[in-house]
Amino acid sequence: MRLWVLILWLLVLASASAVALNEPKRILFLNSYRGAGPTNKVFATRIREQLDLASKIPVEIDSDTLNLAAVHDEEYVRKLIETYRLKYDSYPPSLVVAVFRPAVELLLHHRSELFPGVPIVLCFTEYSQDDVEQLPPGVTGVATKIDFTGTLELMSQLQPDVKKIALIVGSSDVDAAREQEAREAFRPYESEFEFTWFRGLPLRELTEAVKALPSHAAILYLVQHTDREGLSYVPRNVVQAVAEAATVPVYGLWDTLIGAGIVGGRLISFEQQGIATGKIVRRILEGEAPEAISVVRMERNPAIVDAGQLKRWSIDERLLPDDSRILNREHSLWEEHRNAVLVAGGLIALQALWIAALLTNRKRLQRAQASLGEESDHRVQAEELTRRLRLRLGAVEKQSALGALAGGIAHEVNQPLIAIKNYAQAAHRYLRADSAHGGKLAELLSEMEGEAGRAGTIIRKIRKLLSSGNVEAVPVELDPVLREVIALMRPEAEAYGYRLDYPVTSPGPTVLADALQVQLVLVNLLRNALEATASRAQQGDGAVLIAFEETADQMVQVSVADCGPGVPANEVEDIFEPLYSAKEAGMGIGLATCRTIIEAHGGRIWCAPNPAGGAIFCFTLPIAGAGD
Repeated sequence: MRLWVLILWLLVLASASAVALNEPKRILFLNSYRGAGPTNKVFATRIREQLDLASKIPVEIDSDTLNLAAVHDEEYVRKLIETYRLKYDSYPPSLVVAVFRPAVELLLHHRSELFPGVPIVLCFTEYSQDDVEQLPPGVTGVATKIDFTGTLELMSQLQPDVKKIALIVGSSDVDAAREQEAREAFRPYESEFEFTWFRGLPLRELTEAVKALPSHAAILYLVQHTDREGLSYVPRNVVQAVAEAATVPVYGLWDTLIGAGIVGGRLISFEQQGIATGKIVRRILEGEAPEAISVVRMERNPAIVDAGQLKRWSIDERLLPDDSRILNREHSLWEEHRNAVLVAGGLIALQALWIAALLTNRKRLQRAQASLGEESDHRVQAEELTRRLRLRLGAVEKQSALGALAGGIAHEVNQPLIAIKNYAQAAHRYLRADSAHGGKLAELLSEMEGEAGRAGTIIRKIRKLLSSGNVEAVPVELDPVLREVIALMRPEAEAYGYRLDYPVTSPGPTVLADALQVQLVLVNLLRNALEATASRAQQGDGAVLIAFEETADQMVQVSVADCGPGVPANEVEDIFEPLYSAKEAGMGIGLATCRTIIEAHGGRIWCAPNPAGGAIFCFTLPIAGAGD
């Protein structure tokens, strides 16, 4: 039974020890002034940051405001002590942090009543070395000083022409103590500067007063918790109102006023003081005795200025001391986000290179495609040219063979024609004059003789043209030459069911030509026109039109227009080639012979589409006497 009781007591003790180990450390943060001030916030934030470094120690922070700047009579202090004694008697904090002189003095004078045995960390200003050395056991902290003279020297350094210093201070006892400290500090400078005190002015009067300051003045805000009418203020709000109304720069003594409108000064850094205080609190919570931790003395305040106010008052940064800190500077994008800019720039550069590479490859591909297209076109053209050359070569070979054959045929045909002519002449001699039909027979024999001679002449001229390429051109009237051919071809046209229209009424020009060869060309063109027109299967409603006109280059253009199917565009250049024919029974020598004849006369022959349907064949001849 006793053994079970002992085990139960051990479990209870172990449980109590575990609870004690896990119970958070309670820190009481006592503010001398109003809890809404930025100073208290900065202190609490920096202390919390240092305690968060010791993550093994759970911490709770309570904050109370003594408000000793606004109310400080003995009755208030007595009731305040009684309240705190009742509040924390049964549940004392693990550590107390006191900020500024009123809270520090209250703790030092009444520690035994309020927090006996509780470690104290003080944050105080303007304590001498003796005051620091006489701190009781269990008390340590961070000591700073207000640098009145250092701030005054900085003001004169940034404003070399300043002659008047306006000092703003409140009416409370704390404000009065700050004023006394400033007067003692500025006494050696009274011969150099004119000091004007704005003491306890209501905010409305204060803003009007700073508006009236001359240009060679500067404003130093000491502190103003209350005015002479007893109205309480938040110091930062007073600074903001003064800075907005002032016509000269405003300076201060604490870094929490940066951003409220002051240029700067030798400022007490609550941020650094909070960090130092937090480090001490952490050491004590980790088990170190407060008396073993030396008081941290911040002997010299840094020169801290606001970049925006320097710009507002056109103060050159080069006038600042070398150890100055410039806050609220408008950093460039490069200064604030250098790494991000480098990464973004690198990505943009890579994308630009990638895009450039893609564009280059695209241009190369386009050039390659264009080159392949050109090569393909050249290949097609070469193949077409090869095809044409082969056709031309075949045509030349056939033409050469046909030329030889035509020469032989012309020679052979010429012999029978001569024989026919001779026989006609012999028959003419033997014909009796008294025959009943003697006259008519004589006429027919004469015609036979003439036509045989004419055929021989044509054959002779064609042979000469094919062999030498020259013609015997003489001046000849064009109109009779054309009419003779039209009269000859009219029966053939009527057989096709079409008519030949020759609407020329005026006498034509005289051309330099061989009439027989020109007639041969016209006969060939008319016969082709009639055959083409007949292929349309619309007999009886069409005509072939023959006309001529003089051109500007001293030539006569003869045209033959039909209403047939026309010549395909891809065959226009080929139809004048030797041995080329679009007709099933054609030999391909008619138009080629026509071109040879016309070019031998110094003209040209071509084919064009007829706007009314069909084709128009044209050739030109030189006008006689045009070259004289």
